[in-house]
Amino acid sequence: MLRLIFCEFLKLRRKPLFFISALLSVMMPLGFSFLPSNAQTGAQATEEIMSCLFQMSAYLLLIPAVIILASNLLFEEQDNDTLKNLRTIPVDKARLAIAKMLVLLIFSVLFMAAGGLLSLVIVLFQGWEPAGFWHLFFVGLGESLIMWAGALPCVLLVVAFNKSYIISVIITFFYTLINYMFSINDFFIMQPFGFNAGTLLPGPLSFRWFFQFYDHSNAGAELTALLERIHPYFLSNTQAFGVTAMEAIVFLSLIAFIYKRQEV
Repeated sequence: MLRLIFCEFLKLRRKPLFFISALLSVMMPLGFSFLPSNAQTGAQATEEIMSCLFQMSAYLLLIPAVIILASNLLFEEQDNDTLKNLRTIPVDKARLAIAKMLVLLIFSVLFMAAGGLLSLVIVLFQGWEPAGFWHLFFVGLGESLIMWAGALPCVLLVVAFNKSYIISVIITFFYTLINYMFSINDFFIMQPFGFNAGTLLPGPLSFRWFFQFYDHSNAGAELTALLERIHPYFLSNTQAFGVTAMEAIVFLSLIAFIYKRQEV
């Protein structure tokens, strides 16, 4: 499996789409740096730009990038008639699909890491001390896992529709939009932990997890009111990553099963 993952990762060097997707990781923090800031301390400046990474880059850019890259990884070999050659080695299609999905996991982690490191550079360039940065940096890496697992249902649909790129784009657009809207809607972030959209969708799930790691000691009246409403619905590490692991196992199994049964 490790050899398959390594080979799949090496293939990305020949894919311009990979480098374009990687560049997206710096777009939101870089654009945010040109906006007026209300920060009065280094900690506030750090939280502002990391919040942009958590709530904009992860929701609006990372999930679509994972799904589009998945389409490319899964079907380019079929389009170029190279999958038949791989099958003669032989390479099990189910293991090949899992390897591709794990490559996307690595991409997700690197995406958030790159955005976080650029945020650090921006904070330093602006003359602030990046207080609390590394704590939030690792929170961002945790969010990358949630976003990756949250993208897998769409990847499953992409595999099921078998090379219908137009449908893949439509699915990606609506799924991304729904996740973003649900993550800022009180109804979905104030759901009890359980089998509901506020727990199973990556947008509200990640928000209910990472928002508690911000420094709320100097919160204003509006933020304090928000905290009072949503604090009972924060999720622990065990809850957030338990759901993430469960979704990953279920959807990876389904993706591998369907991909294996499809004709080469």
